[in-house]
Amino acid sequence: MIHTQNPREYKSVSKKPAFIQIGETQRYALVGVLFGFLFPIIGTLLRLAGSHQPQDITAVFNIQRTDPLLWIIDSAPVFLGLFASYAGRKQELLLRSNQELNAREQELIKYQLNLEERVNERTREIEHRSNLLKAVAEVGRGITSYRKLSELLQQTTYLIHENFGYYHVGIFILDERKEYAVLAAANSAGGQRMLERNHQLKVGEMGIVGYVTENIKARIALDVGTDAFYFNNPDLPETRSEMSLPLVAGGQILGALDVQSKESLAFSEEDIATLQILAEQLAVAIQNVNLFSEIEKALEASKLVYGEVSREAWGKILRNQPHTSFLATSPTTVQIYSEFLDPSITKAVETGDIIIGNDNLTISVPIKVRGLIIGAIRLKKNDISEAWTQDETNLAIALSEQLSAALESARLYNESQQRAARESLVSNISARISAFSNVDTILRETVRELGLTIGNAAVTFQLLDQLNGQKQADGQSGRGANPDPSRKVRE
Repeated sequence: MIHTQNPREYKSVSKKPAFIQIGETQRYALVGVLFGFLFPIIGTLLRLAGSHQPQDITAVFNIQRTDPLLWIIDSAPVFLGLFASYAGRKQELLLRSNQELNAREQELIKYQLNLEERVNERTREIEHRSNLLKAVAEVGRGITSYRKLSELLQQTTYLIHENFGYYHVGIFILDERKEYAVLAAANSAGGQRMLERNHQLKVGEMGIVGYVTENIKARIALDVGTDAFYFNNPDLPETRSEMSLPLVAGGQILGALDVQSKESLAFSEEDIATLQILAEQLAVAIQNVNLFSEIEKALEASKLVYGEVSREAWGKILRNQPHTSFLATSPTTVQIYSEFLDPSITKAVETGDIIIGNDNLTISVPIKVRGLIIGAIRLKKNDISEAWTQDETNLAIALSEQLSAALESARLYNESQQRAARESLVSNISARISAFSNVDTILRETVRELGLTIGNAAVTFQLLDQLNGQKQADGQSGRGANPDPSRKVRE
């Protein structure tokens, strides 16, 4: 078997030639010494050639012993070796410094690459977070424009799917007893089938949604195959990750927002935090829609009650007041006293529709107050005019609406005036009779004030005894004399 050794291990055990391991100082010193030996060799050879001695080693040694100049020349290898070693030392320091600079440069390059990678990663994170916040803002703007709960929930599932790209988005709403979480909206095809079956999950018992609606706490299954609370839904076979968030508003649990993905580990911490914000917005929107619906119902009920009161009041006015007609002809307006109405006005009052005359120059517009027809306006052009246009007819309708509003305001004003007068009368009478302490005087003044106020009616106040089966007034209790049980005060 062939074993591949680590390069570092091979380097540590291998033996390299000695000259490879010599440093720059030693190498330069060696070169200097070798170069220095050239001087004594050349000097000796030159002396040997000029001495006419035999060319042998003995002559070389004799010349070296007898010539002082060669002694000086023989020291050249030492000095040249020292100078060369000094130069080698400088070169070695320079190379080492260069290597350190190269190493630092490499480190700086690595650090720069590292920093660029971190910046790019941070930029991607910021862009991802920005996109999430934009998606939340987009969904938030979308869900605030709806006033019907069904439209709000359904459009929210579509908006979340479009902005976040989740496979399935479902919104569950708790029933009145808070026993079941009922699927109210979904974006996926499987979710639509679940809606058709009125899909619901038992709170606290079925699925992640059941867990969330009972504990009012988010739950995330990054791998649905290992989550004990996961409900294996055959309508959503591609689900690999699921996250359910509670919808809480005003401290009350309203339901749950359920999102599912086809990928495992699909939800990051930022996704969770972002969807939690979205769930809070959705809960507030649901609460607002519910409140708006309740207010609409209460307003509609009050309108019905007020309309009934208004119609009764106008019915009473019309029964007690004769027909009142006014005719406006330039330059004056006259009142017509007649029990007979124009046929077109009668028809407009009976049908509640705009009546156009046969000559197309006359229209009669009914006047309605809270659905009750109280009269009509008859408008007639002169014989040389053109027929009524649509704009002129719309103007007449707007005039009748303004007139009906003005008449209703006048009726309300008159009622408020009458109510204020009655309250003022009662207050004045109470103030006058409260100044007396005698029962007879109080009764007499009360009857007198009522008689003066009513004017055309006889006022009688009578106290009866309990002996006759009638209850005696509190004002007679504790009197010294037994009053006449049939005593009357008249005005």
